[in-house]
Amino acid sequence: MNKSSHISTFGESESLFLTAIKRFSNEYEYREIPLEQMQMLNEKFYQLWMRPPQLDRNNDGYLAVEYLEKLLFDDKINDHFFILIINLLAKNQNFYHTLLNDHQRFKQLFNLSIRKPVYLTRYIELLYYYCPLNLIATVGLEFYRFVINTYFVKYLHHPPYDIDWLAAFSILLYQFYENTTKNLTSSEFIFTNQKDAINYSLHVIDTFLHHQLKIKPNKDLIYDLKLISIIIKTINIVWKQDPSTDKSSDDNQDGITHIQLRSIEYLFNEMSNAKSPDKKMLSSTILALFSLIQLDAADITLKAMFFDDRLNGERLSIIIKCLIELIDAPLPLIQSMPYETWVTGLCSAFTTFKQHDYLIKVIDETTAFLIGHLFYSETYDNAIQILFWFVRYDKRMQTFRIILNRLPNLLEQLSTNNNDDLKTKIIELCHMGVAIHPEYDLSNEIILKQIFHSLPQPDLNILLNHKTIHERFHSMTIATDNKIKNRVGIINLGNTCYVNSVLQALYQCDLFRKYILEHCFEQQTVLRELQISFAQLNLSKRPYISAANLVQIARPSWFAINEQQDCAEFLGYLLDTIKDEEKKSPPPSEIEQLFTIRTCQINRCQRCSIESYREETSNYLFLPIPTFDTQNEHLNYNQSAIPVSVIKNGLKFYAASNTNSASEDQARSIAASLVQSNLISRSSPLPTTNVISPKENLSNLQYVFDYYFQKEELKDDNQYRCEHCRSLQNAERYTILQTAPEYLILSLNRFEYDKKTNIFRKVFTKINYPKVLNVPINRSPKSRNHSISIKYCLVLIIVHTGYTLHGGHYYVYAREIKPLLSKVNNHDQEDYFSNDEWFLLNDDQVQMSSYEAMIENCAQYTSATPYILVYKRIDKQRLEEMDKIKHVHVHESLTQQIHADNMTYACESEKQST
Repeated sequence: MNKSSHISTFGESESLFLTAIKRFSNEYEYREIPLEQMQMLNEKFYQLWMRPPQLDRNNDGYLAVEYLEKLLFDDKINDHFFILIINLLAKNQNFYHTLLNDHQRFKQLFNLSIRKPVYLTRYIELLYYYCPLNLIATVGLEFYRFVINTYFVKYLHHPPYDIDWLAAFSILLYQFYENTTKNLTSSEFIFTNQKDAINYSLHVIDTFLHHQLKIKPNKDLIYDLKLISIIIKTINIVWKQDPSTDKSSDDNQDGITHIQLRSIEYLFNEMSNAKSPDKKMLSSTILALFSLIQLDAADITLKAMFFDDRLNGERLSIIIKCLIELIDAPLPLIQSMPYETWVTGLCSAFTTFKQHDYLIKVIDETTAFLIGHLFYSETYDNAIQILFWFVRYDKRMQTFRIILNRLPNLLEQLSTNNNDDLKTKIIELCHMGVAIHPEYDLSNEIILKQIFHSLPQPDLNILLNHKTIHERFHSMTIATDNKIKNRVGIINLGNTCYVNSVLQALYQCDLFRKYILEHCFEQQTVLRELQISFAQLNLSKRPYISAANLVQIARPSWFAINEQQDCAEFLGYLLDTIKDEEKKSPPPSEIEQLFTIRTCQINRCQRCSIESYREETSNYLFLPIPTFDTQNEHLNYNQSAIPVSVIKNGLKFYAASNTNSASEDQARSIAASLVQSNLISRSSPLPTTNVISPKENLSNLQYVFDYYFQKEELKDDNQYRCEHCRSLQNAERYTILQTAPEYLILSLNRFEYDKKTNIFRKVFTKINYPKVLNVPINRSPKSRNHSISIKYCLVLIIVHTGYTLHGGHYYVYAREIKPLLSKVNNHDQEDYFSNDEWFLLNDDQVQMSSYEAMIENCAQYTSATPYILVYKRIDKQRLEEMDKIKHVHVHESLTQQIHADNMTYACESEKQST
């Protein structure tokens, strides 16, 4: 490299230090450096670099730096070698301080032409990374700002868009963010002005649009995904910061900054031009950005772009078709975003903007393409969800007709690959198509007749939900007259019914609702978001709300974004999270008192009679469902059943052909008998096989509950290891309930693990769910023979309809309870409330219902099974206090925000009506 192509600060006379570096570099120019060799050389170089007596250390250091830069320009960078030398140079803080402060020298370096700019960026990033911690706040900060203002701004306007360079630069930005967060007392923004932040965001979007993933070989794909992950992590921080304000966007309304909105506008604009003649096919890399975009932010952006004519029906069509074409993108990319939610959400925008003709055109042009992707395991789930939306929207029979024409081939393939999840969804789609097209003549549809005859009908509530949504798509007005007072639905964001059901269930718990709405949660992220959702459910005039932010914040990290999840697992996780957050505020811990269950497991050795105790706390009781062995006339019951959430990882899930499931005729008779007789007397003692047969007891939740606390014999292969006897012994084991929380949550073990096949099967056993449950409480293990019985009244039921744990749908039957004090002292009374007003809360659909309707629905449809039940503790004092609970004082900040949205909604309704 000649003098004109690099920066020379000192003479070329070599020292022992530089000579050793050169020899080492030449030896390992084209091969990896073994770890042992790295350690040995590091010690050798350190002795040369820090050797006494004090010589001109700066001269040695600059000579080493110049040699590193020469390698950069010769494209001979070895990452491990650079890390070793730069880390070594940083040991001498005086030299490093001088080096990083030499801005004029680096400015000249930035002006030189280099074949691979990523090498230079990586070099700068390493120089910043190894800056000693005590220099970060001074020389490190100055060096970072110098690099951003001098080099970054220059490079941004020079395509082509190099993802390697962008990843290296993003690492520098993220390192700065971490350093300022951990080591500086005052907050520092990654960029000091909005312009630079926006330019970085637009450069990321352009790079992602242009970068074609290297799918094969697999190591190239892994490398690309690693780069994408680095960039996404950084741009997520950039979008959350707003340099134009004194605070980051965490304190901004809805967490949406101007930088994010401007970036989303640019993304939509570029995607809508993707089909122009000079554009190549859209890169699937762009999907990574959608994982960061809040749906509310996208909604705001779309409305603004339509309002000022920057977007129209034709351009929105291009965006949707581009996304649909990317359905077979690499799984890590498409699984990181709610893919189906984005596609159907953008389709819904057509209906909002009255662009129905363009939507029909999109459906016609993409339906066959999506049907073709039902045949592949990687794409079938997203494809069927989008087709669901198409059929549910389309007033014509055409879309449904196209699907019916392909059904024979599809069902034939399903018969060989055992995809029960897809089969269930296709059955539901067929029923839905018929439900929204009742005028269609089915007499010649042989394939439909076969499906309807041989396979069970989906839950009627699901079909009614589909039909209501279909009618709403084509309604010219917003339905306000049908909105039930004080009842608001929640939009399904794409397999988020498990969240919606839990949210509605917790809102139904009046003491908990009052606590959430009236307290102040400044530092508790999830509690604050839950409070916002509760306030919307309490005050909003809209028929339904969106809980998108709560879903994003409260969802466990191991939950896949666009997949159905276990409702009970999410409920337990959410309660644990808000309990942990509540501990940050002053006592008392009210949530703990409302829901926490304390149990004690007692093991009694039959040889020495010594007992051991193990106390546990939980958010709900996990009740295994006994099944009846008709051949041997006895109960099969695993009292030590493990919750699905504990052992589900790595296991397959199959639909069960359960021998205890009721046939359709039996189901109807069960429904009729349950409606008439309701339940057995609760004042009777614990049922035994001498009083009522085990088979009859299976239909009674009170029996299932009591059976959970019965003694279990530990013998044969299941003996108990007694600490006193120091050996395996026969023993007795049972559990007692030590506390009576205000709300008793019961989760039924509807998914049974089969050790032989290593799969979970759904248990369809039908049970009677009484309105009143007797709960025995034993405060101490030693006083278990002196238990007290406490009454609980049924508040709500979460129903799971479907055949697999990660499929199907959740919805809620909730009860509006009003106390009748005259019933308190009547122990034979089956209920304690003056009314029996029930609601069906099915995502965004809310309608009046009844206890009998719930019983009949679950009896008639095999797949509809109550999964979670919530009972409220009832006594005279609590009934008298219920009147006070009605008066809830929602925070003024929340009421103002929601009242403003109600005004907006009123204007929207008025515009649509005219």
